[in-house]
Amino acid sequence: MDLRKDCELVEVVYQNDNKKAVMTFLDVENGQVLEVNFNKQIYDDGKFIDSKEKADKVKEWCKEYFDTTFEKLSSTIGTKKDVYVYEKFNSLWKTKETVKFTKEHVGKFFETKISRIVNDGRGIRIFFEFEDKEYESKMMYSDYIQDLGKWFENPQKKNAQYAKFKDKFGVEVDKAEDVVGKDIMVEVKIAFNKFPYADIKKPNWA
Repeated sequence: MDLRKDCELVEVVYQNDNKKAVMTFLDVENGQVLEVNFNKQIYDDGKFIDSKEKADKVKEWCKEYFDTTFEKLSSTIGTKKDVYVYEKFNSLWKTKETVKFTKEHVGKFFETKISRIVNDGRGIRIFFEFEDKEYESKMMYSDYIQDLGKWFENPQKKNAQYAKFKDKFGVEVDKAEDVVGKDIMVEVKIAFNKFPYADIKKPNWA
């Protein structure tokens, strides 16, 4: 991560039926233009889909960082902001970049530690590091309904995933913090010959 100070907003372009704002900041000192995206949609299963939760977050970001609405971001051209530059994206705030495995990773088997566990209401996400980058393994229990643009919890999936979590890690989901920092073995597999994913093996300590 590289922090660029006092970059001026010089352009705002709306894309994807006005659901994404691409803001271009000028970094004069380094002779670069830095793009920051505010996207109301989320990326899921290879495509961008509407998300009320993400749209609400974008609304909050516009108010917090520009004191305006998403539709009026162009009116803030000339504003100067600090921009955090990461390997694959830029941000107006410091964040932890979680990357995805690629097909080149498939077949790798490695030992690491659980760095954090998040139960976000759509699934259980187990984070870990590999080669100094953060990755995750997902145990999803919600379904996305395209027509409504929202995620809905599936009770049967949730019960199954909670049971699977307890079987694999030896604790209930609400006690997940107890296993943060513990060693795990991870194998990178691929689903449908298209989507690489992390398979965490059941630890000996569970």
